[in-house]
Amino acid sequence: MKKRYLISLIALILLAVSYFYYLRPLFYIYVGFAAKTVCSCHFLQGRSLEDIRAHELTPATFIGAEIDDQQQQIDAAFLGVKRTAVYRPGMGCTLLSERLPQDLPRTQPQRTTKGRPTELPIDLDRYPGLSPVLAKAFEEPFADKAVNTRAVLVVKDSTIVGERYAPGFDKNTPQMGWSMAKSVTNALVGILVREGKLDVFEPAQIEDWHQNGSDNRQAITLDHLLRMSSGLYFEEDYGSASTVNRMLWTKADAGKEAYQQSLQHPVDSVWYYSSGTSNIIGHIIRNQFPDYQSYINFPYQQLYDKLGMNTVVMETDANGTFVGSSLIYASARDWAKFGQLYLQDGVWNGERILPPGWVTYTRTRTPNLAPYHFYGAHWWINALEEPPAGVAVMKRKWEGVPVDAFYASGFEGQTVLVVPSENVVIVRLGQTLDRSAWDMGAFAAEVLTQLTPQVL
Repeated sequence: MKKRYLISLIALILLAVSYFYYLRPLFYIYVGFAAKTVCSCHFLQGRSLEDIRAHELTPATFIGAEIDDQQQQIDAAFLGVKRTAVYRPGMGCTLLSERLPQDLPRTQPQRTTKGRPTELPIDLDRYPGLSPVLAKAFEEPFADKAVNTRAVLVVKDSTIVGERYAPGFDKNTPQMGWSMAKSVTNALVGILVREGKLDVFEPAQIEDWHQNGSDNRQAITLDHLLRMSSGLYFEEDYGSASTVNRMLWTKADAGKEAYQQSLQHPVDSVWYYSSGTSNIIGHIIRNQFPDYQSYINFPYQQLYDKLGMNTVVMETDANGTFVGSSLIYASARDWAKFGQLYLQDGVWNGERILPPGWVTYTRTRTPNLAPYHFYGAHWWINALEEPPAGVAVMKRKWEGVPVDAFYASGFEGQTVLVVPSENVVIVRLGQTLDRSAWDMGAFAAEVLTQLTPQVL
C-alpha cells in the first residue's frame, strides 16, 4: 500500500513538474496565438468565431475563445492559462504580453491618402486563358491535406489581368502576410537609407551591443541582419517553446527579445532564417524617430499611402513596435501594389520611394551562405545571378519561372512574386498548413505561359 502510494505521489510530482516547466509554457504560447489570431480575423476581416475556429485555429481547436465586441478584445483560455488580445482602430490587434490594456498607446497613424491613385487599372478579358489557371488554384485535390487558397491576382504591364477569391474573401479583405512582412521591413529600411538616416553597411544601432569593446555583436551590420547572416542565436521552430514563439506570443518587446541573444556563429559566416533579426531591424527603425506619433506615421505616410495601400494594417507588439517579421494584413490588390513598386525599381507615380539601386541590392544573393543562394536582403530570389564555374544551366528555385524573379514569402503559402523580364507581379494568399499541398512555382509557370504571346 505504501509503495503504491509512493508511486502515485511520484507520478503526480512528475506530472506537476511537466505541466509547469513544459506544458504550461507551450499552452501560454498556443493560447496567446489563438487570442491574437481570433482578434485580427474578427476585427479586421469581420469573420465569425465559428469560421475562424474551423480554419485559423486548426492546430489549436482545443482552446476556448470569447469575443467582446464592446471592449474590442478577445479572451482565450485553456487549462488555467488565459490570454487577451486587444483591437485598436488603425493599429489592428495586439497580444497583451507582459502588459495591461491601459498600457497600450491609443494613438493611431495619421494617414495621407487624399489625391493619390488608389487602384491599378483592370482588364480581366485580355488573357482569357488565365481564368482556368486561376480557378485551378482553388481546387482541393488531396484527401489528406488542404490547399485553402483565398486569393490569386496577376498584374501584367501595370494592369490587373487576373483576379479570383475564395468565398468570404474579396478585393477589400485584408489578408495576413506573415513573413512577407520581412520584405516590407526591407522597404522601410530602404526609405530611411534614401533619407540618409541609415547605412546598411555601418554597425547596427543596438546600444546594448556597444556598451564595451569586447562584445563581438558590434560587428553586426544592417546588411548582415537583412541577409540573415548575423550569427545570432535563434530558433525558428514553431512547434515548441522556441525563441520565435516566445518572441511573438509571450514578450512585450519582440525586438529586445531578439537582440539580447548571443552570437552562436562568427558574424557573416552562417546563414540562418530568423524572424528575430527582422524585429531587431524594427527596433532600429523605431529609434530613428523623435516621438511615437512620428514613428507610427512613418510606414503609412512614406510607403502605404503613396502606393494607395488603403487596406493595410501593420500590427505592433505590446511595447508599441511594429512586428516587422510577421504581422501585416493587406488585401491582394494592396500586396500587388507592393510588388509593383519593386518591379518599378522603387518608383511610384513618378516619385522615387526607394533609393536608386535598392531593388538591385535587395535581389542580390547573400554571398556563399544561403542554401542554393536563394536569399537576398529580406526577399527571396529565384536563381543565382550567374551559374557557378563548371555549371552550364543556372540553378533555380522554381524551374518554370525566369531566373530574374524574386519574391516575398510567408507562412501558409503567402507570396508576392515579381518577374521583371515579363513585367509581371503574381500574388497568392491562403492558409496552406502543409506546404506540399501548394506548388507556387508550378502555378506561376502556368500563369506566365498564358501571358506569353503564342507564336503561330
